[in-house]
Amino acid sequence: MKKELLKVFLISFIMLNIISLSFAAKIHLKNGSIIGGEIISFDNTSVTIIEPVLGTMKVSKDKIINIGPLLANKAAKKRIIEPEIQKPKVQEPARKAVLPQFSKTKRAIQEPILPEFLSEQREKKRISLYLSGGISIINGGDLNGVIRDINQLVNDWNDPSLTDDWDDSLLTDYSADWKEIELIQNWKGEVIINLSPSFSFGLGVEYLDTKKKKGTITLNDAYSGTEDIGLDYYNYSKKYYDSFEPEQQLIVIPLTFNFYYFIPIFNIAEFFLKGGVSYNFARLKYNETYQDDHDKQEDYYASDATFWYTLIDNDLKNGTYSYEAKSKETGFQVGGGFDIKLFSFISLVVEGTYRYINFKDWTGDGSDDLSWDEQWGRSDLDYSTDSGNKSDALEGRIWYYEIYDSATDKEYGYMSLHEEEPWLEFIKNVRAAKINLNGYSLRAGIKINF
Repeated sequence: MKKELLKVFLISFIMLNIISLSFAAKIHLKNGSIIGGEIISFDNTSVTIIEPVLGTMKVSKDKIINIGPLLANKAAKKRIIEPEIQKPKVQEPARKAVLPQFSKTKRAIQEPILPEFLSEQREKKRISLYLSGGISIINGGDLNGVIRDINQLVNDWNDPSLTDDWDDSLLTDYSADWKEIELIQNWKGEVIINLSPSFSFGLGVEYLDTKKKKGTITLNDAYSGTEDIGLDYYNYSKKYYDSFEPEQQLIVIPLTFNFYYFIPIFNIAEFFLKGGVSYNFARLKYNETYQDDHDKQEDYYASDATFWYTLIDNDLKNGTYSYEAKSKETGFQVGGGFDIKLFSFISLVVEGTYRYINFKDWTGDGSDDLSWDEQWGRSDLDYSTDSGNKSDALEGRIWYYEIYDSATDKEYGYMSLHEEEPWLEFIKNVRAAKINLNGYSLRAGIKINF
């Protein structure tokens, strides 16, 4: 009889505890959230609760601070119909993240992903500093167009059929090694303001520099032969050596304003799209050294080969033509890349960008410095000599124009600095020079979050 009474007491005690635990309660989490509902079971590792909106949830004990007092009346239950869960960020699909999963045949309870957890994973510091470097491939506009035309002109002059038309005795050796500006170094610093996990804008400054690009153009002509002049004759030799060494450097400083849109890739990286405008300061430095060395000699003889005299006309010129011009222009850029998280405060960024900037108005100043040394006359009458130097100051705009060459029957582009629009009979299609930075860039760098 005593055993039966003890058994009834134990069963009653257990049922009482189960019933008491099934009453509504509040679970306080470490992240500040509160989940309200009916506790239906618990063990050493977790508590299972039915929440009116989210359904059955299994909460790990290591996330729980405490479980609130039991609620004894229906009024208290009504107060917890809406659990006190922190509202997620606007861009997070919070509802889809926390709804339990069901199948048609069997109800499956899935451990919920709380909105706070997602927000913490994508949470960004307010300010980031982005430092990067890379290479840009540019079109160049008239700058590269002139280089192509000069190289083509030299190649056309090397045509054997063309030189034969000039003089059968002419020996030529023309060469042009002037590379176009296709690659430009690109350095960037940018402060990025993170408005949300998905949207940011950045204010930056870049430095683009082609470094000094030098070319070499040489023109060698040589004539020789004998010319009869009645009973007398003379042997002649003529040499013409012209060389040009153009050197240019293009420097551009863009001030940029970009918008960023980030798309998460799990928890390790983000893909981003960007677009914006820029205001650009450009400087073009041009320096050309040139030399003209023309030597002409004629040795006169009588019909019996008696030497009479030598006639010479030698002219040596050395010069430097240089200028520096500036331009300002608005442009725009679009691109995309990857932000790979190395640590919570630093990430590796790789990006590609298309840039459009067309500089249309170049103004500046320069100089044309020339020195010469001449000798001419007959050997029997003493030679005459002259030497000196001069310097002309230049100021104005960079003009693009095309020069017609009658030997090749073609037109070739040139650029030079003039105060006014150049005009000559053989000059055509004169306009202000256009130099652009249109093209693609590839950069890599680091982003530091503060």
